[in-house]
Amino acid sequence: MELAPFTPYMSKPTDESRRAITRQIMLANDETTDQIVEGLVQIIAMEGPVLSTRAYTLYARKGGLMKLSTTAARRFSAALKKAIIAGKISMELDTDAKNTQALLWLPSMERVNVREYGNRGFDDIPASELGELMFELADEVGTEKATLYQKLAAVYGLKQVPKNATARLDYVYEQYLG
Repeated sequence: MELAPFTPYMSKPTDESRRAITRQIMLANDETTDQIVEGLVQIIAMEGPVLSTRAYTLYARKGGLMKLSTTAARRFSAALKKAIIAGKISMELDTDAKNTQALLWLPSMERVNVREYGNRGFDDIPASELGELMFELADEVGTEKATLYQKLAAVYGLKQVPKNATARLDYVYEQYLG
């Protein structure tokens, strides 16, 4: 199976981006919210469909933040809400056994795009993307979990599925093949 390329969003913090993110987080007004919306749209344009936690983390890193604070997450969520209402970003819930987050994509994109593993971890890959890949691979190797997970790892260029990915994969398996 051939996967679409994964293009990671890359940015390096600069003095200006550090000052900008501080303003955007601390000053809740239309101008700073619009700046956050534009930044999220840029990230989603590169990596979408993408989970909200990854988009927020990438945006925070662009501004030099090493960790996503609660205050920053609240501001990013407010900006996301504004972008959804304006029709700039589409969203649906992405769930697994541990949590629920938002799956984000631009209206011009397909909601599901099965891509290379790239620099993501399994927690960063949307459940719909993992499910679609599992569904396709099940036609090749059957639905026995161990065989399917090993094939999934091989397709992603991994020797094996990381132990911390099993719970997410089990949840996705039940949703798509169970």
